Amino acid sequence: MSRERGTADPEASWEHVGTVAPGLRDRTLPTVGTRRSRAARGRPCPRTSDSTRPCRPGDDDARRARLDELRRQDALRARRGRRLRTGATAGGVLAAAAVVLGLVASMHGRPAQDPDDASGIDPDRVNVRGERVYEDLERDHVKGEVDYPADVRPPVGGRHDPQWQNANGDVYTRPLREENAVHSLEHGTVWVTYSTDLPQAEVEELRAKVAGVPYRMMSPLPGQESPVRLTAWGHQLSVDSADDPRVDAFFDAYVQGPQAPEQGAPVTGGKATP
Repeated sequence: MSRERGTADPEASWEHVGTVAPGLRDRTLPTVGTRRSRAARGRPCPRTSDSTRPCRPGDDDARRARLDELRRQDALRARRGRRLRTGATAGGVLAAAAVVLGLVASMHGRPAQDPDDASGIDPDRVNVRGERVYEDLERDHVKGEVDYPADVRPPVGGRHDPQWQNANGDVYTRPLREENAVHSLEHGTVWVTYSTDLPQAEVEELRAKVAGVPYRMMSPLPGQESPVRLTAWGHQLSVDSADDPRVDAFFDAYVQGPQAPEQGAPVTGGKATP
């Protein structure tokens, strides 16, 4: 039986394609070029930008394996990020604790300085020719007057007022209250005192060394026998003139030197007047 090209044969199907011999129409012949059903072909390949290649068995499994690998890598990156954030937080907490401990140490004192300090200054010995060294000084805060030794003027340490004298390069023209000035010595200040008989030219020379320089202060001291005297905590030097080279040596040794029990504590915000 012949059919015109393009005419559908209701008895023909894609499951039976070919020529059927007469009398064998009810028998199923082997198929040639049969189209498999969707169920037989399995799941369709995913549509991608490279969809021109034919779908091969195993493509879907490979895609799932690739997605699993990507998810595993994302999970690893997330865990690393959490560890880094945790480490940064712990580091910040430790740094903050160190700052707090440093502030507490500066306000309440600290252990004695190492004699082998990098500056080469030994706080327990003579470092400038002619100076005197005093040890075992009290550091208590007290209100009211303190009975300092009469043979050491101005005092080089001992009990003192809770409020320090401002010593941020301050030049005072009147005598200072000793109890406040001693507190400044505890913070690392060098205090210059001069006799009221010192010539004004030398007073100005001293002023040039002190004014505006942190942890230095100066004031007159009536009755002082030495024309010029420099005092740090536990150390005192007397000289006859402002141009003595030991003046600068004393500043270099003891301004913020290792002799100060509270080295680096503030010298501003305290008592601003004599």
